[in-house]
Amino acid sequence: MAGRITPASLATAAKLNRIWVKKATELGLISPASLDGEDVIVVQVLAVVDQLVWPGNKRSRSQSRTLEVGLPLVVNTARDSITDIRTTRDTVLWVVQDEVPKVTNTLGERAQYVIDVLGRRCAYAIPLGEWIATLPKGYEVPATHRLAGHGALASAIATADTATEDASLEQSATA
Repeated sequence: MAGRITPASLATAAKLNRIWVKKATELGLISPASLDGEDVIVVQVLAVVDQLVWPGNKRSRSQSRTLEVGLPLVVNTARDSITDIRTTRDTVLWVVQDEVPKVTNTLGERAQYVIDVLGRRCAYAIPLGEWIATLPKGYEVPATHRLAGHGALASAIATADTATEDASLEQSATA
């Protein structure tokens, strides 16, 4: 990376107001001393999840908000997906009220999750794979270049790589 990433440049890369970078810092989700591309995703996830108001809950836009109990879990799940080799351009982070966040990596997993788990419940789907694939130059994470290809093709390659890795693990476990 050519230069140091500042909070202002991070906000620009995330396409958000600097207040989100400040809030992420205050909550201990990022460190201004060591900002990188992963922090762009963290700030984007924070901006989405912090503004969610679930059906049946009321909250004025002017009301100050405290850290929601599940927010660190959602952010850490997003962080894990950034480095997960199974992450594809189709990877989605599912945020459901009062549940542990779920990640789906393919369109098939996404459809199965919606049909088998979500049903008619309300959920928010954060397009992590797309966000990772489109990080601006200078903010890339290792997966950015791998995901920058086409969604279905990248998904097929990642699925094949994962299947090969799983087979290798099974063989070594039985040996």
